[in-house]
Parts: sequence; C-alpha cells; structure tokens
Amino acid sequence: MSNALFWGGAVLLLLLAYDATRTTLSASSSGPITNMLTSGLWRVLLAIHRGRPSHALLGGGGPALTLVLIVTWVLLAWSGWLLVFCAAPNAVTHSTTGLPADTLDRAYFIGYTLTTLGYGDLVPGGAPWKILATVAGANGLLLFTLAITYALPIVSAATEKRQLALCIHAMGASPEEILEFGLGNGDFDSLAGHLDGFESMIAGASQKHLAYPILHYFHSAGSVTALPLALVRLDMALELARMRDEPLPAAVAARIRSTQHVIQQFLATLRGAFIRPTDTTPEIPALERGARVLGADAGDLAQRLRRLEKLNLLAAYIDDDGRDWLQVWHPTASSRTRPEQDY
Repeated sequence: MSNALFWGGAVLLLLLAYDATRTTLSASSSGPITNMLTSGLWRVLLAIHRGRPSHALLGGGGPALTLVLIVTWVLLAWSGWLLVFCAAPNAVTHSTTGLPADTLDRAYFIGYTLTTLGYGDLVPGGAPWKILATVAGANGLLLFTLAITYALPIVSAATEKRQLALCIHAMGASPEEILEFGLGNGDFDSLAGHLDGFESMIAGASQKHLAYPILHYFHSAGSVTALPLALVRLDMALELARMRDEPLPAAVAARIRSTQHVIQQFLATLRGAFIRPTDTTPEIPALERGARVLGADAGDLAQRLRRLEKLNLLAAYIDDDGRDWLQVWHPTASSRTRPEQDY
C-alpha cells in the first residue's frame, strides 16, 4: 500500500470539504479554493474587458464562474478519491474475474461511485475499501446537493440586485438628478420617503453577498440595472443633500444618515472580501445642477465631496464592475467602454 497516495488523497478531500462547507454553509465568506478561483478568473475577464470592452462578456461571468466552481469541486473530489483507491493494488477489482483494476478503470469506478450510479462491473477489493467506497458515495451525494442548493438561490439574489438598481435609477441617472428628484417641498421629504424602502433592500443585498460571495461577480450588462452605479449615485446624492446650508428636518436627516450607514455596511462587506480602495482619489466633475438645487457654489460642493475618505472605496467598487467613475455623474460618459444598451 502506498501511504503517500492514500494520505495525499485524504488531504485533498479534507481541503475540498473545508472549502465547500465554508462557501455554502458559513453564510459569511468563501473558502480558499473558491476565493482564489473566482477572484482570479474575474480579474482575467476584467483584463479582457478593459482591452476590448464587452459588458456582455462580464455579464456571463457570474454564471460561468458558478459552473466552473462546481466542476472544480467535482474534479477535486474525483481526484482525491482516485488517489485513495490507487493506494493499494486490490482496492478496486473486476467483479467477474477478481483481478485488480488499472488506473483508468479506477477513475471510472470513482466516477460512478461519486454519482451513485453503481454499475457494479468494478467493486471494492476488501472490507476497508467497501467502507471507503460507501463514504465516497455519500461524499458525492452531499457535494452535488450542496452545489445545487448553493447555486439556485444565487439566481434569485442576482435578480434582486437588478431590481434594487432599477428602483434607484427611477429616481435619477446621476447624483444630481436624484437630488433634484428628491427635493420635494424643498426639504428633501420626497427623497426621505423613497429611502425608507431602499434600506431593507440594501441590507438584504449586503447579507446575500456574505451568504453567496460569488454573487459579487454577477454583472449587469445594462447600466440601468448595475447596482454599483446605482448605489454610488445614491450615496453621492445623499452627501449633497446633507451639504445644504439650511438644516434638514430632523426626520429627513435621520433617514439619510440611516441609509448611508446601511450603504457603508454593504461597502464594508465588499471591502473585506472583494475590493480595496484605489490609490488615486477620483475626480468630482462640476456640479452646476446640484448647486442650483442647493443654492450653493458648484466648486465648493465638488471640493467638499473630494474630501470624503470613502471616495477611493467607491471608485474601487465602480472599477471592479468594469465601469468608469465618470459614468456615476454622466451616464453616457466613459473613457474606456463603448456605448452599452440599457435593459
């Protein structure tokens, strides 16, 4: 018996078990294999997109990464059990002749054991191997169950992301439009009224990013349904509203602070797992429209926004979605992407 093969396979299976369990059941983070695989492949897709812009490419990234992750788990389980059952000559034998199976036949035996098909032309060669074959079958059943129950809710969560972005976009396609829309009777009561419904949706999106980390890579090809653009626009509009010279009504101010706190919690979730603040502070364009709404100086508003510490993190969130910071302020502007279809 080869101890190296047996324990090598065992270590591989333990690593897979840890990664799959942490990713699917922890509801707080992804396992090391999942994290390296998904983030690495997303960087590749972003690099391709930046060289030859294609939001359709990024739009297919989330489903593709989910499929690649599941296939990777299956291949790791297959490889681990194959190493275990290659550790001894009689670990797998032919049911009719009793002769030891070769490596290809053992791979075939592991495949139908993991998928619980059980053809029966190959069998374990002794009592210990029968027990291990039973464990392998249970492992395969559990792995496929975890993969399916993990993947299906992600589709629903991705739909909810687009729905939230659409709701925010209905208020305006830029921070200044949202500010103007929410002015209401002059004290931003209309803005506060809409924020009441957004808070729970943003908090829900934050928790789903924790429960399903791969959700971060589900990209919306249309800017109207792009959550990064929508959230950053909303946050910048709220910052502008707080810059009004006259104090906001207490209820309005409290609602704005509460919503911004939820947005910051969402960004903190992403910062811990997906994004890092950019090294360069992004530019704030002229805010003539916002200045008219607030009765303030456009240059002063832009300068006050530039001093916000979170700007670099917001810019990183936009950049990691394959979009340009200028699109936050001017939806049709982009320094590196072609015009996209909004849908």
